[in-house]
Amino acid sequence: MKKTKKPTKTAAKRRLAEIYGWVGSLFILGAYALLSFGLISSESAMYHGIFFIGSTGLAVVTYIHKAFQSFTVNVTFSLLALIAFIRVVYFA
Repeated sequence: MKKTKKPTKTAAKRRLAEIYGWVGSLFILGAYALLSFGLISSESAMYHGIFFIGSTGLAVVTYIHKAFQSFTVNVTFSLLALIAFIRVVYFA
């Protein structure tokens, strides 16, 4: 008799990470599209906020998949976007 797998907390976390990764991908592409078509400025808080959310989403999913090179790049992008967001909101 075959055992059926029960959903676990780990499986649910992985599913949420995958969803956040896809949202991150869409946000990164969306931010780049908006910037490319001149709909937002590279100096806007919205651009840096979208890019921050996107890069953290990609960082989470790459960490789950143990793709540490991509994780490092996405964490770096997240930090840069956060710093730029703070600079635009508080110092511009």
